[in-house]
Amino acid sequence: MESALKDVRILDLSRALAGPYGSMLLADLGAEVIKVEAPRSRRDVKGPFAYKGMDAYFMGVNRNKKSIVIDLTKAAGRHVFYDLAKVSDVVFDNFRPEVPKKLGIDYETLKGINPRIISCSITGFGPTGPYRDRPAYDLCVQALGGGVAITGDPDGPPVRNGVAVADQGAGLLAAAGILAALHARERTGVGQRVETSLLEAMIYQLAYEVAIYTVSGMVPGRIGSRHLVVHPYGIFQTSDDYIAVAAPLRFPALCQAIGRPDLAADPRFDRFENLALHQNELYPALEEVFLTRTTGEWLQTLEESDIPCAPVNPIDKVLADPQVVERQMVVDVEHVRGGAVKLVGNALEMSATPADARREFTSPPLLGQHTEEVLAGLLGYSQEQIGALRQEEAIG
Repeated sequence: MESALKDVRILDLSRALAGPYGSMLLADLGAEVIKVEAPRSRRDVKGPFAYKGMDAYFMGVNRNKKSIVIDLTKAAGRHVFYDLAKVSDVVFDNFRPEVPKKLGIDYETLKGINPRIISCSITGFGPTGPYRDRPAYDLCVQALGGGVAITGDPDGPPVRNGVAVADQGAGLLAAAGILAALHARERTGVGQRVETSLLEAMIYQLAYEVAIYTVSGMVPGRIGSRHLVVHPYGIFQTSDDYIAVAAPLRFPALCQAIGRPDLAADPRFDRFENLALHQNELYPALEEVFLTRTTGEWLQTLEESDIPCAPVNPIDKVLADPQVVERQMVVDVEHVRGGAVKLVGNALEMSATPADARREFTSPPLLGQHTEEVLAGLLGYSQEQIGALRQEEAIG
């Protein structure tokens, strides 16, 4: 069976995390993703976070892609890029707003070369507004966009979310926008510009927090592992570790399971809305109970009573979890420099057009590994043409 995006070709100019994360999803779904990289891209590293000289960070978001090196600051390099744009469906970047136009690869230029092209850009703050030209990192956008203010314990400092939610959220939104634009092109025959930003992705993920504020006027603050609305919902310390419990719809059953049926009968906790009103009295009572047994003992007890719960797993236990293994969320990838590395799998499963993650991955590429293959095989360049471009340092 063929992959869903088998006939889609993407020129991926993105770097770091947001763009590569989004293009990896599209590559996993079968798109041909060609990374267009600069001649002086820093790729080889040393240290504990490298595999045979390749950065683990890079490996994590760049499997199933090809790499070519083009110097877009040179006229000959841009000409090569334009030839690629003629036979591609999408150009994907995460530059600052002014960079594509300076390089001559903006949508207005590209649509004159290929009217069907879809140009997708991820920026830090959007193409307009007072912050458009600021540099952006996930941490700063989480802070500006409200994510940090609601993360952490009430009595502690604000904390960055451990997952790069602004970066990766923008990547996922960009991938969704590209798919929507490809679908629209089936009707219209022409491409379009697709744009999102780290800031917009961050705020887009505050869906119910924004609604709570606009409806009630309450500004959500740091609540640790609790929930703004539903209770009990949190992380509880046990005699040897921690356990996550979310039982707002199973509160009487939870009380029975932990040996405190009196809590469910208490007028302070006997209705859904009362649990929120009296949460500061509820949680200490629960904390006291959970400290009496181990996490393993509580997991067995609560699972037997169908109470939603989970251990607080570090990543080594996550990757060894039988459910994670069963769902192929950790996959072995043969590396271009030999051996195999374990990478995260694809979270999508499609019955008729399976994602590559359910079958086979290709290694994250070496810098420029596929330059000659792409130029000769896809564009039909002769060895003389390729040699001349190398001589001009337009390609690498």
